[in-house]
Amino acid sequence: MVSRLEIFKKEMQPSKELYTQEIKDFSKKFDVLGEMTVSEFPDIDTQEYLFSFEKLNGTTKSELDEIFLEMSNHMEEFSKIHGIEKFCSCAVICL
Repeated sequence: MVSRLEIFKKEMQPSKELYTQEIKDFSKKFDVLGEMTVSEFPDIDTQEYLFSFEKLNGTTKSELDEIFLEMSNHMEEFSKIHGIEKFCSCAVICL
C-alpha cells in the first residue's frame, strides 16, 4: 500500500524541481551566498523542504536579513504565478 507521504512526495516532485531551479537561479544575484543544499524532513503525510545557503565570509546579519526577505518575497510571488503555492508552504529558506 502506498503511504500518504509517498503520494505527497510524488505530487510535489514537479513543483520541487521548478522551485529549486528558480531559487538557484535567483540566488546567483547575491555574491555573498555560496552553495545551496536541499534537505527533506518527512512527516506522517507531508514533508518540509529546507533550502539552505552557505554564507560567505564577511556578510553582516542585516545584509543577510535583506537577502532573506528579498528571496522569500520573490519565491512566494513565483509560486503564486506558477501555481505551486502548496509546495511553497512546505519550503523553508535558510541563510
